[in-house]
Amino acid sequence: MPEVEREAQIHQILASHRAEIISLVEAVRKLVRDSVPVAEEAAYLGWHGIGYTHPAAGYFCAIFPRRNTVRLAFEFGVLLPDPASLLQGTGKQVRYVDLRPGNAIPVPAIQALIRAALDLPPGRDAKLALLPK
Repeated sequence: MPEVEREAQIHQILASHRAEIISLVEAVRKLVRDSVPVAEEAAYLGWHGIGYTHPAAGYFCAIFPRRNTVRLAFEFGVLLPDPASLLQGTGKQVRYVDLRPGNAIPVPAIQALIRAALDLPPGRDAKLALLPK
């Protein structure tokens, strides 16, 4: 998708949010892009989110603006080491970090989560095989 079209869709996702949430989303987008320059960014209008795919690792995370937080979700977050105890969620697979406007973004810990997500085996089936039964 051309960058102009993607940015228009991202603007559409963010349009209904407060300035503080939009600023936080932009900071997290920059963090992900700076951490993984080769990542492809995509707008998911139906999911109301911005997803990231790595050429080798595939889909690894997404940003979901919410009313009072910005959620950085890792599709296979249950498989990630989390020494900073940032990850939340109780599902079988997805884990997320909820970031709040006005609070510092824990950059090193999030970068470590991103690196760990990229270090998982490539391909969805390979990751699914690692999930706890």
